[in-house]
Amino acid sequence: MHLHPVNVMSGAILLLASLGCAAPFQTQLSPGNSFTATPTAIQTSYNSKSNQPTTKTDTITVEGEKIPITLKLYDQYSNLFTTYFPDGEFIAEGGSSGEGTGVRFIANFGGNKNENAYVHVAFLNNVKTLEQVKSFVNGKNGLIASNKWRVVDRSQKVPYPWAKEKIVFSKGKNIVGTIYLGQQKGKVFYVITHFPVEYGDGFPPRADLILKNIQVSG
Repeated sequence: MHLHPVNVMSGAILLLASLGCAAPFQTQLSPGNSFTATPTAIQTSYNSKSNQPTTKTDTITVEGEKIPITLKLYDQYSNLFTTYFPDGEFIAEGGSSGEGTGVRFIANFGGNKNENAYVHVAFLNNVKTLEQVKSFVNGKNGLIASNKWRVVDRSQKVPYPWAKEKIVFSKGKNIVGTIYLGQQKGKVFYVITHFPVEYGDGFPPRADLILKNIQVSG
């Protein structure tokens, strides 16, 4: 069944008008407004569903310095995907509705939660093909236009096996980010990174840990 982008995005525009232009989680997740965010539970052992360790370690390089990072498993929606995120440096908030499922990993550097710095993963129930994801993101009333983001660059050369296209965007002088269009194991989705420019050294390598650990469920 063909999906009409205008119909898909009409609800998102209404939602944007009611909540302002701050790119709220609900706007990014879906065209509906019935989404409810719920916090995740802390995992303390091997997960019985995915048989993945609940924590592991990795290393990032920031300004030439190698920094060890403890990663925590995120598997609240393991029927869709799992990933790992830097423990203590991000807060995971996920939710699901009839429109779809989305998760935000919000920066919490130094215990200071910043809603403008996040990685957002979204699976929409009525978006079934990569072309439909592209329409949802790029359409006249799509995700980019709704949030007043300016496209800086597009590339199909991306380092993650699930990602088919990378779109670099900015908003004003203070916000930058990327949108990844994803397709793997019969599922399509999109991922956003969004952060203030002053986070430019520390945020991208930490976001990369989340992105490179995404595993889409079959």
